Amino acid sequence: MESNSTQNHVEDADRFSKLPDDILLDILGKGNMRACIRASFLSARWRHLPSLVPYISLQISDFLHSGNALDPVAINEAMSCMTKVARISLAAPGKKGIMKEISLRLLLSTNYLYDIGKIVCEAIDIGEVKSVELALPTVKFSLDCNEMDMLQHATDLICFFDATTTLFRHLSRIFLHNARFDELQMHHLLNSCKQLQHLMLNNCDTGDESVLKIDMPNSKISYLKLRSCRFERVEFLCLPKLSELHYELWYSFNAPFSFGLVPCLEELRLVCSMAHYQSGLSLSELLHGTKELHALTLDFQGEKVWMLPEGQNVYASFRNLSKLFMHGIYVRFGLLWTKTLLEAAPSLKTFGIKVWDHVCDNNSEETRRLYAKRTNPWQINNTMNSSRHLHLTRFQFGGFMAVKKHLQFVRAIMDYASSLDTILLEDKDFCEDCDAINSNRNCSSIGSMFPRNKCERDTIRSQLGVGVSCTTQIIFK
Repeated sequence: MESNSTQNHVEDADRFSKLPDDILLDILGKGNMRACIRASFLSARWRHLPSLVPYISLQISDFLHSGNALDPVAINEAMSCMTKVARISLAAPGKKGIMKEISLRLLLSTNYLYDIGKIVCEAIDIGEVKSVELALPTVKFSLDCNEMDMLQHATDLICFFDATTTLFRHLSRIFLHNARFDELQMHHLLNSCKQLQHLMLNNCDTGDESVLKIDMPNSKISYLKLRSCRFERVEFLCLPKLSELHYELWYSFNAPFSFGLVPCLEELRLVCSMAHYQSGLSLSELLHGTKELHALTLDFQGEKVWMLPEGQNVYASFRNLSKLFMHGIYVRFGLLWTKTLLEAAPSLKTFGIKVWDHVCDNNSEETRRLYAKRTNPWQINNTMNSSRHLHLTRFQFGGFMAVKKHLQFVRAIMDYASSLDTILLEDKDFCEDCDAINSNRNCSSIGSMFPRNKCERDTIRSQLGVGVSCTTQIIFK
């Protein structure tokens, strides 16, 4: 049986071998490099192809069997295999005039990390590499890392940086996890990555409640994501190319960041479930210094609405806004209060909301003490201003249910946005924890309340006044 399978593979390889290199490379390039190299050994005609693949992706997940992610022996074997694949794929020059892009996701503090780094540096030195993407996750997850772990991770990372400065100078993207640097280390690292365009930091900082000042007038960074970083404040003094910022899960007592010179910032995503010790934030204060903001996402993760109510102060930052998304709105909150922000954005074309409705969210009293009380300071003013016309063309509603207050809200948006051509109604996001809880309950008592069949959807359209002559289309997803 096994010999027949091998024979079939050989016959398939012979048929593919008649194809030109360009087509073969396109086929091989769709898989990971480990599969690509295995395939190359099926035929002598294919043997040279791995070194010609223009995009090389080495991901630790492709070399680890599921369930072995924390096994030191399995990790060591995976990194050893990755080293061999890196050596083969970068061993010989590629096609003349074609430089390679390399994506690496390596585990920090493993024996073979430096070997792979050296191989990539040698390829850079001979002019074979166009750009490098690097992610350095740690064996421990963020929640399991204590301060000593984070300090050690930072030391390991700086040692790797010192040994492979050529690699870091050619990085276009870097994603770092679970490291506590001192301030000089952080500045030296970032300023040394001359080609860096995308920077992602997960649970990285320079100490609890520290202030990070980013003043990089020559930086090429256009995308920045900070997640669970324990800075009290990040001051973006000068990042001239920054166009997209994601700031997620901050722990600051006050405003988590401020803007100086960020003339290209167009997209901002703010995600936070407010802790019990945190106070509300003023949007006009947070957005002060932004002049070209076109897309804004605010995510409350089912907790307190952390924006403080304010009037026309926010208008200046919203004047160029074309997309506004408000996610994680607790299911028991009303929705009409969002009109204040809509009316502050005269150029708004796309508006999206997502309701947070999780049965798994019924935390214990002890867990709930970690969060602020679920309140919505905007709820007092919850009517639409009929005197102001909205210029929306697209409205998205995630977590939609066939209930009165959701239907009223959609109808209100339709009444004040005559240019609306698309309404997207989506079911709530899938959640494994909620699914597990529901599966243990009496199924007859559980209903999604999202219209599933044509009859239910036609009923919703009728209730919203959408008929044959209506130009607005309603899409259910």
